[in-house]
Amino acid sequence: MRYFIVIATAACLLSIPARSSGSNVFVEIGLETRYVHGDSTYYISGDDPVLGSWASELEFPLNNLTAGVSLVVGSRHEKNSSQTKGQFCLAWLRTVSENAGTMKDSDWIENDAVCGEPPHAGRDMYTESDAQVQGTILDINYAYHFRCGNRWTLGPMIGYRSQKFEYEIYGLRGMYWTTPVYGAGRVLDYEITYKIPYIGLSSDLLLGRNNQFQLHLAFAYSDWAKAEDRDNHILRYKLHEGDCEGEAYLVNVMLGWKFRSRWILGLGGEYVDIDTSGRQHQRFYAGPFVGTTYDVDDKITACSWSTIFKISYAF
Repeated sequence: MRYFIVIATAACLLSIPARSSGSNVFVEIGLETRYVHGDSTYYISGDDPVLGSWASELEFPLNNLTAGVSLVVGSRHEKNSSQTKGQFCLAWLRTVSENAGTMKDSDWIENDAVCGEPPHAGRDMYTESDAQVQGTILDINYAYHFRCGNRWTLGPMIGYRSQKFEYEIYGLRGMYWTTPVYGAGRVLDYEITYKIPYIGLSSDLLLGRNNQFQLHLAFAYSDWAKAEDRDNHILRYKLHEGDCEGEAYLVNVMLGWKFRSRWILGLGGEYVDIDTSGRQHQRFYAGPFVGTTYDVDDKITACSWSTIFKISYAF
C-alpha cells in the first residue's frame, strides 16, 4: 500500500503541465542509482547469575547497488530563473543484487567456566556468515531556499526517510573460544526498519559561465529516529524483537550538470549515521526452552556511505 501511494503521488505530480514561458514552476523526473557501503548492527547486553556479564553483537553488511526513480517539483526565483526557491524531492530505491557480503557475529561471556572453557580475555565467540538482502529506501523532503546572492541560495528543510532491509543468512565459520566451528544452510533471518523524520538545511550554489553546474549541499538531523528489528535464530528456535529510539545525521552532496537544455546529470555522495537504543524481547518458540522469554538492553546502529549517480529530464 505504501508503494502504491508513492507511485500515485508521483503520477499526480507528473500530470502538472509543462511550464509555459514565464512560469517559474518546474518538474524533473529521473533515474537514480546508489552504491551503499556500510553496516546495520545491533548490540545486546546484560547480567546473568550464571554467565555473569555478557554481550552479543551482530553486524549486517550494507554493500549493495540500489536503483530507482527520483522526482523533483519546485519553483524558481523571479530575480534569477536559474535559482531554485521551493523544492519537493522524492527518491525511491530498491536493492539490485541480493549478495550483501559477510555478516559478523561476536559474543562476550564473563564466566567462561560455565561453558567448560578456561578464563579467556576479550571476545569469546566469533563467526562469519554469507548474507543476502533485499531492501528499499524511501526519502521525501521539502526545502525552501532564500537568495543569498546571484549564485547562492540557503534555506530550511524538512523530510522523512524510511529504510527497510530483509536478510537471509547462510552458513557459519569461526571460533568458539579456541575451537573452530562450521555450519551450513540457512541459520538466521533478519529484518530491520529505520523510520527517520528529520529537519535540516539545504543549499544550492550555481557554477559555470552559464550556470550549467549546480552544487547541492544538505545537512539533516533527527532526534526522532526509530529502529525496529526482528531476528529469527533458526538453529536455536529463538526470536529476537527490538524496539529502539534515538538520533540520526544525514549529509548529502550532489553536483548537477545541465548538459542539454532539459537533461541533467548528477554525481554525488551521501553519509547516514543512525544511533538508537531501547529494549529487545527474546522468546524461544520451539525446542527444549519453548515458552521462555526475557528482555535485554539493546542498541541498534547504522553507518553508511553512498555513491550516487542520476540522470534527469526537466519539464
